[in-house]
Amino acid sequence: MELMSVAQKYKMNVVLIHIRNHIAQQDPPFIREETAFLIYALAQKYGLRAEALQAARCTLSFSTLTIRDLHKEGRLIMMPGDALHELWTYHKRVRSNLMRDIEVFRTSNAKVILGDSSCASLTDLGIPSWIDGYVNSIGTTPVPAFVDLTEFHMELAKHICGQSQGGNQCTSCADIPSGTIRAFWGALTTVVNGSIAKVDSDFALAIEIPRSEYQPGSPGFSPSPSPSPRKYLDMSNADVILQSSSFINFKVHKSVLATSSPFFRDMFSLPQPSSDELVDGLPVVHLSEDEVVLNSLISMLYPVHPEMPYSVDNILSLLAAAEKYDMTAVQSSIRAEISGNALLTHTPKAFRMYAIACNKGLIPEMKSAARLTLDYPLTFEKLGNALRSFEHWALSDLADFHQECKATFSAHLMSFLDKSNPYSQLWVGCSAVRTRWQPENDDLPPWLENLIRQYLTQDTLTLAIPKSSKLGTMYLGALQAHVNEMDCHNCMKVHVLRGEQFLVQINWGLALARNVRGRIGMRSSFSETPPPRGLELHHLMESPAVS
Repeated sequence: MELMSVAQKYKMNVVLIHIRNHIAQQDPPFIREETAFLIYALAQKYGLRAEALQAARCTLSFSTLTIRDLHKEGRLIMMPGDALHELWTYHKRVRSNLMRDIEVFRTSNAKVILGDSSCASLTDLGIPSWIDGYVNSIGTTPVPAFVDLTEFHMELAKHICGQSQGGNQCTSCADIPSGTIRAFWGALTTVVNGSIAKVDSDFALAIEIPRSEYQPGSPGFSPSPSPSPRKYLDMSNADVILQSSSFINFKVHKSVLATSSPFFRDMFSLPQPSSDELVDGLPVVHLSEDEVVLNSLISMLYPVHPEMPYSVDNILSLLAAAEKYDMTAVQSSIRAEISGNALLTHTPKAFRMYAIACNKGLIPEMKSAARLTLDYPLTFEKLGNALRSFEHWALSDLADFHQECKATFSAHLMSFLDKSNPYSQLWVGCSAVRTRWQPENDDLPPWLENLIRQYLTQDTLTLAIPKSSKLGTMYLGALQAHVNEMDCHNCMKVHVLRGEQFLVQINWGLALARNVRGRIGMRSSFSETPPPRGLELHHLMESPAVS
């Protein structure tokens, strides 16, 4: 794959054709179901659209494409979120297009090709139900698979033998001419392949899609307020200029920067190059932060009211800038301001917050945002466009964290199904389990057991950990329905006398699950990369940007 990317980079078309011809002759095929996901990841990495699209098509044969399955198979770590988002989006477009085109084929073309049938089981469209079911399954399966003539003949054989009609054999369908079957199969495969081909034109490499925040119409989009005007462009008696990535100049004081940041103290202590750029007679330091973040950062250095950004991205960028320039006191001030004003508690954007915090190496924010994501299932649908911001390791670590937290919660709930648990013994005597033959039955009331088991039977990544308020509401609703149906005085009495204690024990498990330490932040490459020091700094005044 790397060889092809080099040939493509230098426009060696003959070499590229030679490599692809060599690949096409391999047996087994180079791109097949077992290798499709890895090759898709590599093709995205090296910018090979033809191979990425071919591999994406091959993944359509996967029975499902979910975060749960990819994590279970160890595939999440293979690619960054933007490439994974494009694959998931491709699957969605194919499925949507197929459902529409298959429906048109069923209602318009199938009957014309098959002609009149004497099958005992016909649909309202006049098509044998087994054919209609097979065709319909192509457009309605979770992830559409390629049509297979062998499967079609197997469905025909089962229908003829009566295995799909309650034991009634069908001689009519056994007499369908082979030419009719070939014509029907040719038309069906043309529809399927044409439907997928229409989607192929919209397929894009991840490097072609900007990693922007939610766009209007995408899941989780909410417009941010307009940023406040820049207030700190020209501090009196300034002796240095900090220039933002958008070439906005901020006139500030070297002494303030040096006092707050060892990074700038070291920079200003070094002899400056004679070729320094000057603006209004002041030296210029080019920084990679934009003017919104730089304006906020400067406000944290002076005795003025801090100007905190509005958007999640800018808040985290501000923190990252303070960390990059080794402004320890400023980091503490920013985090205090964030905490006091609940600026990073927007749970609808929790996944986006986590991804950006990972990208910027902000471990405390990574952990806080990861806990906020526990309010939601970890699925492609819920992640939406936020998936584009994920590094490959970040999504894998988050999946591990969800599984650890939910396993802890499930283990705690399991303890309440144990009859020896004193909080389970409280409910002995429920009228729903007491019978004439077992008046002292100590089983847990069905309403309570069902409430507990619904959090034990679901997949750990598609299940959100409930908040205590939601769990309390569900508990009261289940109890009320039980009392109304069974007129159970026992359960109502237990609730009045000991219900609050019981809920405290349940909620203790919730708190335990939400405070699992997990591995969040352990794989962040930023945690091991110190800021530049000493002689490395003498280049910074001349470089186009401090990265």
